[in-house]
Amino acid sequence: MGAQLGHIEFRDLAMAFGSGADATLAVDDVSMEVKPGEFVTIIGPSGCGKSTLLNLAAGFLKPDRGAVLLNGKAIDGPGADRGVVFQQYSLFPWMSVKTNVEFGLRMQGVSKSKREAAARTLLGLAGLSAFENRFPDQLSGGMKQRVGIVRALATSPQVLLMDEPFGALDAQTRVVMQEILTNMWQRFRLSVLFITHDIEESIFLSDRIFVMTARPGRIKAVIEVPLPRPRVPEMLASPEFLALKMHLQRLIREESLIAMGGELKDGGLAGFGTEVGPAGVVELV
Repeated sequence: MGAQLGHIEFRDLAMAFGSGADATLAVDDVSMEVKPGEFVTIIGPSGCGKSTLLNLAAGFLKPDRGAVLLNGKAIDGPGADRGVVFQQYSLFPWMSVKTNVEFGLRMQGVSKSKREAAARTLLGLAGLSAFENRFPDQLSGGMKQRVGIVRALATSPQVLLMDEPFGALDAQTRVVMQEILTNMWQRFRLSVLFITHDIEESIFLSDRIFVMTARPGRIKAVIEVPLPRPRVPEMLASPEFLALKMHLQRLIREESLIAMGGELKDGGLAGFGTEVGPAGVVELV
């Protein structure tokens, strides 16, 4: 893959859902980029438009204003140059693991021998060779998501778009999946746009983090992650990691309070002036 490929640009984007008085502005005035081979994460409060940006990059949506470009050309629909992985395990339940991975290649007309070889190679990299003939309902959540990632990589995309892919996993599996993803990313060096609510995950994975405001989503801050690669779990306890985590927590908390409509003020967070006990709810004087 040439170093120039996989360059995504969001230029002056605006996107609303609904019409008239019922229209909701999801994102507004968003300009950002994912450089070729870069791992970028978008993080922000619920409802800030993170997934909207990813769906625009995937070509599932068209912006009301502005443009999304891949390698300088406007994105006008889905394409094999972008692989997408969602939180839900979007595997075909009637297909084996290997057949699931081969699916995109089969749609491209790749010969059976070549797609089988590609599937086995990728499944080997993901530690799933022994499960190639299993069906999705015979796999754990982490294994299903590994298959989903491998399937997205099988067609040799320039960009991998990931919408909270580890959100449904338990904490231990999630950490392992993060390591597997960074290892595979370093091997293929494709561009990644990753959506998450998890601050630690965003730091561990990313080259850069884009922090979004409450709706309508705009870019609040761009954070460079200075941690060396390869990333290892021991980094989570380093002073650099903890300082970056605290900074992001402050940024996200500010926007989360705004997203909640201001009902939760600092004083109110201490208990809303009430006490709940055997006598019921009692207002405190």
